[in-house]
Amino acid sequence: MSENKEKILIVEDEVLIAFSLKKMLEPFFSSEMANDFDEAKLLLTHKDFDLVLIDITLPGDNTGLDLAKLINEQFSIPFIFTTALTDTETLDKVKSAKPSAYLSKPVERANLITAIDLALANFDFAIKIEIGKQSYYIQSKDFLYAEADHIYVELFLKSGKNQILRTTLSHLEEIFPAKYFKRINRSVAVNPYHILKIISDKLYLEDKIFKISKHF
Repeated sequence: MSENKEKILIVEDEVLIAFSLKKMLEPFFSSEMANDFDEAKLLLTHKDFDLVLIDITLPGDNTGLDLAKLINEQFSIPFIFTTALTDTETLDKVKSAKPSAYLSKPVERANLITAIDLALANFDFAIKIEIGKQSYYIQSKDFLYAEADHIYVELFLKSGKNQILRTTLSHLEEIFPAKYFKRINRSVAVNPYHILKIISDKLYLEDKIFKISKHF
């Protein structure tokens, strides 16, 4: 069960607070800790996280606001600010960074878990697909599955506005974030967030049933 838990990155320079947050998360999420901007950037670059908890006042030249900017530009995952600062200037900067939530210290467990659950449930972003001179934008939550047919791939969307692209599943696999695009056989990839159930080698998604190949 533990391998299916969402993974949270805690970015906090005060060790006692970091461990306190980690303990609050333990029953519900897996987590790792980073002390500053550089350590957080390194972990984000080499590991997959579902959400980041960011203390605004980090040591060094780069603050939590700088880390938020980096996440928005490069990683497309939700983040929540934790801070003891409540002045108007800080709040204005926080709003412009577009966090999923803002929690005042000391953070209470119930508020923390609720904020994370809501952030994960509501987060949605556009995935850009470039093919030749054409650019397509697919909302992560709208994508259901992709099915290849010779030199074309059809993207099936919850909105019903399906797209047929002249490309390959392998190419799309490089573009989509891994958590939204999972190959299950030679010609089909699905969005794991929309899977209803898996029984033996059968995967149920919306009103479709797909066969899972051992090779994938």
